Amino acid sequence: MDLGRVMESRLKEKEPLLKEIVHFYFKEEDENFRNLILTECLKRETEASTMMGKGIAFPHAVLEDRVTPRVLCCFSKQGVPWNSSGDRVRIIIMLVCNREDHLSTLSELASILQMPGVQDKLEQADHGDEVSQILLTAQGRKEKSLSGEKENITDALLKETGRLASRLPEAKIILFSNSFIQIMALTETMKGQKMILVTSKERVLERKNILAPFFSRVYSVQGFINDQKEIMKKMWSDKILETGDVAITLSGFEFDTMAHGISISSIPGDLYDEARVLNYTIPHKINLEILSRVISLASELSRQGREGKPAGTIFVVGEYEQMQDYCRQLIINPFGGLKEHERSILDPGLSETIKEFSKIDGAYIIGNSGYIHSGGTYLSVPPHRMKLQPGLGARHAAALGITLVAPVASVVISESTGHIRVFWDGVEQDIFSPDD
Repeated sequence: MDLGRVMESRLKEKEPLLKEIVHFYFKEEDENFRNLILTECLKRETEASTMMGKGIAFPHAVLEDRVTPRVLCCFSKQGVPWNSSGDRVRIIIMLVCNREDHLSTLSELASILQMPGVQDKLEQADHGDEVSQILLTAQGRKEKSLSGEKENITDALLKETGRLASRLPEAKIILFSNSFIQIMALTETMKGQKMILVTSKERVLERKNILAPFFSRVYSVQGFINDQKEIMKKMWSDKILETGDVAITLSGFEFDTMAHGISISSIPGDLYDEARVLNYTIPHKINLEILSRVISLASELSRQGREGKPAGTIFVVGEYEQMQDYCRQLIINPFGGLKEHERSILDPGLSETIKEFSKIDGAYIIGNSGYIHSGGTYLSVPPHRMKLQPGLGARHAAALGITLVAPVASVVISESTGHIRVFWDGVEQDIFSPDD
C-alpha cells in the first residue's frame, strides 16, 4: 500500500475534487476507466457520507473488474464541504479496488489511521508532504509492532494446539487464515491433524486441491475472518459444527504469516454471550439465531460507542412483509441495491458498517432470514396506550410501538445508559446492561 504520494488541490467543491484526484492518479488510463471510478465514488457518497471526522474523508470505488488496490491521497488546505451540514474535509484518502480486496484493504488502511495520534496529526497538517510523512510513519510503526510481538508467541501457540488436540481427540481444529504461506507452514507443524480451514480469499480457495490432504473442509466466508464467534455460529447453523462439539481455533492476523491466537469453545453454548436469547419463547416466528446476533451486535455497539460518543439505535426483527406498512425511509437506504450476501447480519464483515450507520437516526429492519432490508428507517406507528418506564424516550416508544402493530421483536440501545431492551407484544421482555 503506497501512502508516500499526496497531491494538493485548491478546488472548493467535492465532485470536481474527486474528479481531479482520479485524473491525477490515473492519467495513463483511458477516460472510460476514470469515469467508472468517479461514478462509483459519487454513488457511494449519495448512499452515505464517507467523512470519518477530524477533517478526513474516506471515499472509495469498488469495481467488478480485477484491479490492483490503490490508495489516492489528497490535501486541501482550505477544506471542501463534504456533507449536507457543510462540514469541511482537508484530507481525502480514496480507495480504488475490486470487490474481493475491498474489505481487507479498507481494514488495513483503517488500522493505520486508528493508530494513536495519527488523526490528530493529520488534522494539524499544513501541506501534502507533511500528510505523506505522517501516513508513512504510522504505516511503518504498525508493521514493526506486529512482526516482533507475534514471532515470540507463534511456536508456543502451535505447541499448545497440538497438546489440546492430543487430550481432546474428538475436537475439531479450525484454522482462520487468508495467507496461503501461513496455511502451508501450519500444515507442516500440525502433521497428522485434520483441520477445517476458514478463509475469505479467492486466491486460497483456488488451491483447494493442494489443501485437500490437510483439511477435512475448506469453509468460505465473505469479508473479514477475525470475528470467529460469528463465523462459528454460521458453521453451526450450516451443520458443519454440531451441538456438543468442542472446537479448537487457531487464528492469524489477516495480513501476516504468523499465528496470534488460540481458543477452545463448546458448541453452541460458548458462542453466545447472550445464550439466554436461544431460550426465549416468542409467540411469533422470530428467528432466535438472528435475534441473538442482533443483541450481540447491540452489546458491542453499546460498549464501544462510535467516535468516542455513546450510541443509540433500534433493530427490528421479523417478517418484512408484516411490518413494511409501518416503515418509512428518513434517508436513502444505505443497504439498497446490495446483494443478499452483502447485507446479511450474520456476516462478521458487515459489523463495522452496521455500527457506522448507527449514527444515523432511525431503525434497522431485519428479516427472519438475517438480511438487512433497510437502515435509517422511521417507524410510523399509530398512537397506542404504551407502558413505558419513566425516563425512556421516543426511541424506546418507537421500538415498543412497532411490536404492538406487527408480530416482530425489537432491540433498542439507550444512548444515555447503554442498556439494551428487548420488546415483543408491546412489552419489555428482557434487558441487558453494557457489562453483561
